[in-house]
Amino acid sequence: MKTIFWNFLSVFCLLFILTFKFEYSILPEIYQWINPFFEKIVSFSGEYLFGRKEGFNPEISSDSLGLYIHAFNLIWISISLTILLKVLFKNKEVNLRLYLFNSLVFYLSIQLLIYGLDKVFKAQFFFPEPNTLFTPIKDLSKDIMYWSTIGLSRGYSLFLGGAEILVAVFLWFRKTRLIAIVLGTGIMINVVAVNFSFDISVKVYSLFLLLSFIIPLSPYFNYLYGVFTQKENIQKPKEETEIFTKFQPKKSLLKAGIISLFLLEGFTPYLQTGNFNDDTFERPKFHGAYSVIENEMGIKNVFIHRYGYLIFQNEKDEFQDFKMELDSVNNKILIFDYRTKKKFPLNYKSEKNTLTWIEGKILNQEITLQLNKVDLSNFQKMQSGFNWVIK
Repeated sequence: MKTIFWNFLSVFCLLFILTFKFEYSILPEIYQWINPFFEKIVSFSGEYLFGRKEGFNPEISSDSLGLYIHAFNLIWISISLTILLKVLFKNKEVNLRLYLFNSLVFYLSIQLLIYGLDKVFKAQFFFPEPNTLFTPIKDLSKDIMYWSTIGLSRGYSLFLGGAEILVAVFLWFRKTRLIAIVLGTGIMINVVAVNFSFDISVKVYSLFLLLSFIIPLSPYFNYLYGVFTQKENIQKPKEETEIFTKFQPKKSLLKAGIISLFLLEGFTPYLQTGNFNDDTFERPKFHGAYSVIENEMGIKNVFIHRYGYLIFQNEKDEFQDFKMELDSVNNKILIFDYRTKKKFPLNYKSEKNTLTWIEGKILNQEITLQLNKVDLSNFQKMQSGFNWVIK
């Protein structure tokens, strides 16, 4: 029964890794090739097993309904394939456990390397956008509040990212692999707790990564318990040699090639953009917060978002955002209302890469706004550094 269980777990983990939507820079994104097939199964299951008929999106993406149904489907698909494997090799025992352990070790190393570099270079937990800084705290969702708080601290981002990179590197070498798995398990327990506590939409995937650490750690439960309880005559389980050496690349050149490929994957996005610290990286033209000088329209602030959004904030602290395209030649901002699917051209004036005036018609309302850019560096919260002594 143990062999059957490990084979089931192996098939399930492999299918989940291959079908989960995770974008790489140079590594092949296999999910693009096979997910159309699995999404048809999700669509069928959603309609006939879960009664989802209208407006159901079968896309297998992070924490979507499609992903939950997909995970359910992977369970019965993995059970079926495990039974088929048993039937086909009834006269020979097939145990995928060792393949599973080694596959997870290398998969975890590339994932933690990517996540770690994202934190170190501030691609994840970047500095809060101006519209977020002007949003009353009572109106912020828990996930945005957590993301923004971490984004304010460069040092803590370095600490989080450095810990994940350290685990990724330790996973590459047999002598440090056990401590990497222990540390990685602790890191992922914290990540899962954060995702559930702050309602961050990576719950399913973070649970899978935690499971991926627990699986290769499982043979060492008794050993680690003995170490922490200071029992005498503690010996590492025999599985260590099998798990971590039997299917390791025998040629150091091949192993070096794999590690080099992982490093190239992790660093490629930053080498392409030259952005090794997003806090200081150049923002798009006109990016920032603008206060409205003459407020006759009920609009008090205007924001240009880094991802190409024009955002208005009224006196009631209500926000309205539009996707925007900048036409610098004709001094126009073309905004797109993704709710009504309509486009509206706005005229603008600027001085020294700063908006000073915009006018036009939005949703049958004429607007004319004289703007003054807000210097965010003057914010007291942005200037606060490190203090040993509380004043």
